[in-house]
Amino acid sequence: MNLLICLLTLLPMIRANWDHWWTYDGISGPAYWGLINPAWTMCNKGRRQSPINIDTSFLVYDNTLSSVLVDKQPINGRITNTGQSLVYRVEEGQLAINITGGPLAYKYQFQEIYFHWGDSDKSGSEHTVNHNQFAAELQIYGFNAQLYSNLSVAKEFPGGVVALSVLIHIKDGFKKEKSGLEDIISHLSGVIYRGGSTKVGALSLASILPRTNEYITYEGSTTFPGCWETTTWIVYNRPIYISKHDLEQFQRLKQGDRLQEKAPLGNNLRPQQPLNSRGLRTNIALDSQKVEKSECLDPSTIMKYESSSWINKHSTLLN
Repeated sequence: MNLLICLLTLLPMIRANWDHWWTYDGISGPAYWGLINPAWTMCNKGRRQSPINIDTSFLVYDNTLSSVLVDKQPINGRITNTGQSLVYRVEEGQLAINITGGPLAYKYQFQEIYFHWGDSDKSGSEHTVNHNQFAAELQIYGFNAQLYSNLSVAKEFPGGVVALSVLIHIKDGFKKEKSGLEDIISHLSGVIYRGGSTKVGALSLASILPRTNEYITYEGSTTFPGCWETTTWIVYNRPIYISKHDLEQFQRLKQGDRLQEKAPLGNNLRPQQPLNSRGLRTNIALDSQKVEKSECLDPSTIMKYESSSWINKHSTLLN
């Protein structure tokens, strides 16, 4: 009887700390996310999971897809080493950064960025293109602000979440431009260990995004527990660049604290999930597909997409 009372006493505490019970490896890794917490069952049983490999032979051009619009005003937030990932979160009371257009039928409000990277300069992105992996990936999450009050609520409901995927490529010797990502990198020394958190002021989300209106979109899930299948993904068709030195600043981060550093924080990658019957739509128009929206496409003119030869050592992902 006393044991039962103890368990009942501890249950609310256990529920409140689920976010600390998962990792990217071992018995609390991705294969077990749906088992350690019944609320995360979609991680094991879902059919529309993320991340995925973008197989360009499956891409379908959709001439109704417009440009994705992101507000440009700067905001304040904090980056935090959670012990599983590096996460940027907007501070409360900020003027909303809205994400609209593209495949979105509602107005979404930016709330978080998750950063993913590996232990080399070629193995750090969760999404891939024809199985080509990138050095890193940042995932920008927003919630449906017209229906829900925040991301925690919205992720439970269909159409509640948008995620913008920005792939990152290493390129030394290029001319750096001032961007929000540079602002974040300059603060990484304050989040070396788990629990480390530091303020990043006047971040412009728009300045992080690649300079392109082209993207691929599909319906998927969050790539962290509980893998909610409520996410519209928008994967930009152009990476952004950082130097190898910049990547090394991410690779310095640790899963543990100062007394017990544990493993590096990187390699925080969920294994890729099957596409199943989902569609991969794009607004990337080949020459034969550049017709007015009112016109019908002649199926005989539709051509298949190909990935560039390792992005052609330049900036585009697809030809």
